[in-house]
Amino acid sequence: MRNILITTDFSDNANHAIDFVLNLFQYESCKFHLLHVVKASSFISDDLMSLKPSSSLYSQIIADEKQRLDIEIERLSNQYNNILHEFTPIVDYDNLIGAIKQSVDNNNIELIVMGTKGATNSIKKIFGSNTLRVIENIELPVLAIPESCKIKPITKILFTTNLSRNYHHDDLKFLVGFSEHYNCEIHMLHVSEKASFTQEQERIKNQLDELFKNISHHLIDVSESSFLTSVIKYIEGNGIDMFAMVSRQHSFFEKLFNEQKIEKIANHLDVPFLALTDTQQ
Repeated sequence: MRNILITTDFSDNANHAIDFVLNLFQYESCKFHLLHVVKASSFISDDLMSLKPSSSLYSQIIADEKQRLDIEIERLSNQYNNILHEFTPIVDYDNLIGAIKQSVDNNNIELIVMGTKGATNSIKKIFGSNTLRVIENIELPVLAIPESCKIKPITKILFTTNLSRNYHHDDLKFLVGFSEHYNCEIHMLHVSEKASFTQEQERIKNQLDELFKNISHHLIDVSESSFLTSVIKYIEGNGIDMFAMVSRQHSFFEKLFNEQKIEKIANHLDVPFLALTDTQQ
């Protein structure tokens, strides 16, 4: 059984992410752990004044939000009626990263799912500051799902690589397992201003070929200076369903934040993004 953690704030993009994942894994036995983190700033003085004297602030806040999450789980159970799926509610208070780490440790989580804003003119708004923090601080694969992406099977995955570091099984375990199970095709995109590979890059390419040996895959070498522009063009032109990478190896977020024309292309980033953990950092 897969153990998947989904964060939710009951927003439209969070609800879309839940729907996407329930459809994606509809034929697999899964336990979905729905995590809602309550922010202290969301409560005003009137809320505090209405608390029962016999109860602590924490217990009353958690009880109310737990009931809300239980109602959401009941709705999902009735709507999907999938005997392969189980749901567990988790409510925590004020610390998203701490709550996720605790949930991961307690529930053998293999994947974290988060909804994102989708089309916008800011890369931070695309992924959301919380999603960025989770990718940067939690050593597990994170699947960020834009609200604008269509709910459909994943058959083509874009995996970007600069062929500059060794890859190990643990780095790509989720990607390999998912691709083998769902018979996905992996497009390995190498973006570089140089026209040829070094001997070291050829060695790393062979390493990836071995890791993807049971998966249909091929390498595409693109000579461009803009990493993100190349990714967007390739996604649009090749029917890509998901974009995956080992997130820290490229200084990925630094490249995105420094992208000069991001406002012109961000509206096209409408496929799920799978951030994989760099186990060698």
